[in-house]
Amino acid sequence: MKNIIFWLRFSVLNFLIVAVLGVLMRYKIAYSLPIVDQKHVQEAHSHFAFYGWITQIIYVLMIRYLHGILSEQQLKKYHALLIVNAVSAYAMIPSFIYNGYYWASIAASTAALLTGFVFFFFLVRDLRNNHDLAKPWFLGGLFFSVISSVGVFGLSYMMASGNMPQNLYLASTYYYLHFQYNGFFIFSCIGLLIHSLNEIGAEISDQENKMIFWLMFTGCLIGFGLSVLWMKIPLWIFIAIVLATVAQTFGAGKLYLLVKRNWAKLVLHFSALQRLVLMYVGFAFFAKTLLQLGSTIPALSQFAFGFRNVVIAYLHLILLMCVSVFLINQILATNVFKMTKPVITGLKLLLLGIFLNEAVLGLMGILSIKYISIPFTPEILLAVSLLMLISLGIILFNLKRKA
Repeated sequence: MKNIIFWLRFSVLNFLIVAVLGVLMRYKIAYSLPIVDQKHVQEAHSHFAFYGWITQIIYVLMIRYLHGILSEQQLKKYHALLIVNAVSAYAMIPSFIYNGYYWASIAASTAALLTGFVFFFFLVRDLRNNHDLAKPWFLGGLFFSVISSVGVFGLSYMMASGNMPQNLYLASTYYYLHFQYNGFFIFSCIGLLIHSLNEIGAEISDQENKMIFWLMFTGCLIGFGLSVLWMKIPLWIFIAIVLATVAQTFGAGKLYLLVKRNWAKLVLHFSALQRLVLMYVGFAFFAKTLLQLGSTIPALSQFAFGFRNVVIAYLHLILLMCVSVFLINQILATNVFKMTKPVITGLKLLLLGIFLNEAVLGLMGILSIKYISIPFTPEILLAVSLLMLISLGIILFNLKRKA
């Protein structure tokens, strides 16, 4: 348990570092900072956010889940993987800031990817006789993490060879991103939610859980096609993509009804703030699902992928408002830290900062249709980033273990 507490606190620190890199990136946009390259800072920010923060805390929370299933001896290998992933993630920061994609940053990224392969292999082997409701979600998430690597290897090959066809480059990028945030991140979070509900005695049948899982799994697997609708694809493939997206939407609806049905038990076991966060995340997930369904309309899809601000707003909706908020709440819901007033204040400020960030990015995306710019947006986004940074600092420095 001591190891888990360390890694939980360490993960919050990593989220704080993500915020620091975000402030640095937005400061350079708003003002001049010639000593660093904007693109390189952005690459360091995004890679560390994926591996140092989200992937790391998902691994930690999965290991905490395994504490009730495996012995301490069996868990040692997972803790070793946490160290490898953390070292790889931290190596990405200076290497990407120094020179973007080159041998050192690619080596660090590859090490983190391979760590995910090993984690998946261990989990498949160790859970082979387990029939817990969260199992398919964790394995499904890690499966998507593994196959997302095809996109990374494709990008690495193109960069190494110097041959980067625009369509193939974009398709590889979107392939990686889709199976990371719609696959690995979302499925892992749902697994953690299902496990939390199961622990408080929620009514979830194995049949219902499998139905939701397979609807969403199939939708995610085929739904990659939504990211490349701008390419010329046969009609039958387009129809399959639309049907898969509808299936995923139906699965998301079933998940919503499952939570709603068990809300009375959530009221008994979750604090008012935890329930607020769950509704906050639920709203973001609902918006993400609707936007995903809407992107099956070719005109909307072309618009979305044609405006960079829209893509950024959509990514932040999932990665910050949905996934990151859910994960920080999961850390606090482990019940190993005191929920002091500063921690609660920090969490509320974080929710506000993330909401404002998404509101500004979303408005920028909508107004970009008419090529209208919002005055002082770089400064506004910098201020919002500072708010998120301060809120995470308040949470981290006031995390105190329960006696």
